[in-house]
Amino acid sequence: MFRKCLLLLCACFITLPALAAERQITDLLGRTVTLPSQVDRIILSEARLMYILMPLQKDDPFAHVVAWSDDMERADPDTYIKLAETFPDTVNTLPRFGHPGKVTFDIEKALTLDAQLVVVNQAYHQLWQENGTLDKLEKAGIATLFVDFRDAPTENTLPSIRILGEVLHKEKEAEAVNTFIADKMARVAERMKGLTAEERPLVLMERASGMGDCCQVFGPNNFGHYVELAGGNNWGSNKTQALSLAINPEALVTEPFDLIIGTGANWQEAYPEATSLNLGYKAEDENLQRGFQALSQRAGWQAIDAVANKAFYGIWHQFYNSPTYFAAIEVMAQWMHPERMQGIDAEADFREFHERFMPFPYEGRFWVKMQ
Repeated sequence: MFRKCLLLLCACFITLPALAAERQITDLLGRTVTLPSQVDRIILSEARLMYILMPLQKDDPFAHVVAWSDDMERADPDTYIKLAETFPDTVNTLPRFGHPGKVTFDIEKALTLDAQLVVVNQAYHQLWQENGTLDKLEKAGIATLFVDFRDAPTENTLPSIRILGEVLHKEKEAEAVNTFIADKMARVAERMKGLTAEERPLVLMERASGMGDCCQVFGPNNFGHYVELAGGNNWGSNKTQALSLAINPEALVTEPFDLIIGTGANWQEAYPEATSLNLGYKAEDENLQRGFQALSQRAGWQAIDAVANKAFYGIWHQFYNSPTYFAAIEVMAQWMHPERMQGIDAEADFREFHERFMPFPYEGRFWVKMQ
């Protein structure tokens, strides 16, 4: 009897560390996710989730990443190049997964990598639930964690950073990043207080200018919301509640736009037909102005007053899913309300963010005005 009790007592002590080694974290969707105490093997279902990881562990953002998706090289080649220059051994050898919204997630590959966690944007929750990916990952013993940095960036990016900070035991780093962003956003909000409807300029916010047929305009979310926060009136918000909407360029000619802002990035390598503004870490002024020339030659665009008046601006497309969205809102507010934004320097703030939180230095061009 004594021996039996001793064995039971020993069994309890053996299982206690195992129980203590697990913890529970609540993701952005409110799901309770069970994780090991130390998470060292993460798959990023989108490579651009690295935008959130970089500020949390700037010395080595890949420290806990065993694979990522193949989207960054095509969608944001300049950031991909910067990462490859800074961490060549990792970037050139890190296993790739297909885009989470276009291909079925490879469970077997994840198992061969001994993955503990897959981080996923909340936009794919329903798809992964319907196609069985979530159930399969659960059965395989691999956790999934949903965050958001694109659907509602101004609402969800900071909570997502906090959640990933908790996952990585980087709570202090997450708090520092979030405080920096929140302070910049609060400052713009203070400057925009008291704006009347008449003081808000009418803005055409074009999504991915020069990519495909003209034109995609932003609705009330994402960049459309940035326009409103910066003190503008986003024209697309009255046309759709979706992220974006295709508009016939003929419908734009008679509209009294005060400003046109198009998003752009260095897409020509992957999409040679693109006539986009090559904004990003490798951008050059001369090339950007050639981009404006090409965009303004699109059918009907020369008849738009804002183009004729050169009230045509470009902004880095990846601000729409990056924690640095604060800089986009700052610079748009400067364009629309320079008198209210005196003393605020978006470029200085963007540079400071790099100095404090990014693994590589600031360079390039991330916004531009037509000359």
